[in-house]
Amino acid sequence: MSHPMPAPKAVLRIVINFCLVGWGAAIIAQASRMRPGYVRLGWLHDLAIFFFFSLVAFALFFAEYQLVQGLTKRDLNVTLGYVQSLGCFLLVLCGLWGIYYANGRGLAASWYPAFTENVLPAIYIFGHVVFVGNVIWSYVQEGSAR
Repeated sequence: MSHPMPAPKAVLRIVINFCLVGWGAAIIAQASRMRPGYVRLGWLHDLAIFFFFSLVAFALFFAEYQLVQGLTKRDLNVTLGYVQSLGCFLLVLCGLWGIYYANGRGLAASWYPAFTENVLPAIYIFGHVVFVGNVIWSYVQEGSAR
């Protein structure tokens, strides 16, 4: 019995929930460590910030989908929607790997801040470029169908 693949907007909602839970868990873990002699764990702070800005990115992508589909009354290309949502989620996983790997004092520890700082803009840029391409592609497809 095969299950149908969720729509790209549903994938965005799933990733939004993933980022929301991750952000909440990081904040709760930080707050639970507050006691006398508290030493801030840098990776927990980085994790909370990374999840927050990832949450903002995916919420923006979801709002863009809703807005464009509501205003234009047309469906966007599903394949490009998957490229956007799953590609950006893959970038989130790469950012999480960077935070984890740097915490282990591996080879990435020396260049870790630059890596995570570059993943977030990559998520925003990649997501918006694919989204604009999706809008243009759907207009071109509709124009050629006439």
